[in-house]
Amino acid sequence: MRHRIAFAIATSIAAISAKGAIVALTAGDINGTDTNTTSFSNADVTITPYAGGVAASFNGITARLGVDNAGTSNINAFTDPDQIAGNANDETLQLAFQPTVGLTQLSWDYARADGPLATDGIRISGFLADPSANLTGPGASGLTYNAGTLSFQLSGAAFADTDGVLTLNGGASAGQTLTIFVNDSTQAGAQLPITGLSYDNDVTPIPEPSSALLGALAGLGLLRRRR
Repeated sequence: MRHRIAFAIATSIAAISAKGAIVALTAGDINGTDTNTTSFSNADVTITPYAGGVAASFNGITARLGVDNAGTSNINAFTDPDQIAGNANDETLQLAFQPTVGLTQLSWDYARADGPLATDGIRISGFLADPSANLTGPGASGLTYNAGTLSFQLSGAAFADTDGVLTLNGGASAGQTLTIFVNDSTQAGAQLPITGLSYDNDVTPIPEPSSALLGALAGLGLLRRRR
C-alpha cells in the first residue's frame, strides 16, 4: 500500500505528457488573409493581436503572422518599433487556451530580437509551470524560464531563410492565456514573423510547484494515518 501511495504522489508531481491531437495553424489559417481580422477563435483557442495594449487587426499575409500596422516597415511580423519594451507601439500576440489545450510549438522566419537588457528578446508569459522547451534555428539562444515567463533571443543570424522552432510541453499552458512580446534594444524594429503554431487539445495541466508540494504533503499525511 505504501509503495502505491508513493507512486501516486510521484505521478502528481511529474509533468504529464501530451496525449491528445496536435492541431497545427498557419498564419493564413489565423488571419484568414484579411486585414480586417481582429481575432481568431475555435473550440480550443482564441488568438488576438494587440498594438500598444489595444486590440488590433492581423495582417493579411499568408506566410507570416503580424499586425496590420502601416506605420511600421514590418507588417509581416510582431514588432517593437521603438526599441523600448512596454512602449505605446508594442505589438503583442495573445493566445487564450481552453482548459485542456496547450501550446506545443511556435515557428518563425526572418526574425531578430536580442540585446543586453533583461527585457530584450522574445518573451512568452502566462505559463503554469516550466514548459521544458527546446529551441532550434539560426541565431536562437539564451532559452530560460522564470516565474511563468519563457525567454530567448534571436540574433541577426535569424534572418536566414530557415525557420526557427520552439517546442514545448503543452501541459504547461493548458487553460492559460499566453502573451508573446518582442524587444531589441540594439536596433529599431525588433520582429517575430510567426509562420505557424501548434497546440495539443487534450492535455492535463502541469501543476504549479506549490500545488504539487501540497499534493505530496497530503499524500504523506494519508500514509502516516494508514500506518
